Amino acid sequence: MPVIRALKSAGHEVHAAFKDNSADKQGLDLSSIDKVFEIPFERSPFKPQNIRAYKELKKVIDEGNYDIIHCHTPMGAVITRLAAKSARKKGSKVIYTAHGFHFYKGAPKKNWLMFYPVEKLLSKHTDLLITINQEDYDLAVRKKFKMGKIVKINGVGVDLSKFSISTPEQQKILRKECGFGADNFIMLYAADLSERKNQPMIFKAIARIKNELPNVIALLPGQPILRDKYEKQCDDLGIADRVQFMGYRRDIDKLLVISDCVISSSRQEGLPINLIEAAASGKYIISTDVRGSADVVRQSGYGALVKLNDDAAMAEEIKKACIKGVPTRQQVDEIKVYDEKSIVETVMGIYKEALNG
Repeated sequence: MPVIRALKSAGHEVHAAFKDNSADKQGLDLSSIDKVFEIPFERSPFKPQNIRAYKELKKVIDEGNYDIIHCHTPMGAVITRLAAKSARKKGSKVIYTAHGFHFYKGAPKKNWLMFYPVEKLLSKHTDLLITINQEDYDLAVRKKFKMGKIVKINGVGVDLSKFSISTPEQQKILRKECGFGADNFIMLYAADLSERKNQPMIFKAIARIKNELPNVIALLPGQPILRDKYEKQCDDLGIADRVQFMGYRRDIDKLLVISDCVISSSRQEGLPINLIEAAASGKYIISTDVRGSADVVRQSGYGALVKLNDDAAMAEEIKKACIKGVPTRQQVDEIKVYDEKSIVETVMGIYKEALNG
């Protein structure tokens, strides 16, 4: 939306085609978009609705005479680039932002067999590939993807003005309002409850230290996709009182203030906004050492990385952070590379080059 608003300010007309999920994510402001097309994209490549999505989107693109077509998400990008083949022959420029390839270091072999050949094939129908982490950029260059140009930018941008390092007094006041005590050690993981986000790793880590550290609490705001399953797991591990499932929230900045650290158990990432927001708030990060997450932790220089699914190692890092405490963070200059204004300027420059190319 910040890029769309910038395009509108520059006098451009912007249309958007997407599967509407605003009912699940209330409060999204789409007012800057001139025209919206609801297209029945499905994440799974095996869903027949994607055939319908292709037909509907091809009609939109063929009738729209667009200068630039910018696609996101793996299946959305597959369908869009196929649907835009005719338009591209007439001069439309096709840009794809890869928010994290499904084929990555440590990915299941089926991901490489299924997604890599498709991405390699469709690269010749792409004028520009934008990657948001170093691993994806290096892979696309090394594998000689055939798009006209490959660039790396620092994510989709975060409005860093919304985040700052809070004082102990601010934290104390807000914790009291939220019903938490000063002695609680609060960990925040803002992510949908899903297989990809891998919350059970955190559950197991907490279970390892539940007797030694009874004050540890995990806050889990996010879409409740697997909530019933995860609540049962917490019950079985005896940590139901240590984990709060909070549902979809739009006050992550507030939750960051009351938290002592931010934790992530994700299996894969592109460039995680939740960790960028954490770093911008001066929060110590305990995360799995996976693409994207590792980029943010290393950029911020303030956190610990553990192997994926090594809940014992994660428990040790939680224990160290809880007992020894984390160093006081005075400034977060290292995070400015992710600032929304900088990213918008970069993307607008990419559009300008594409229009003049």
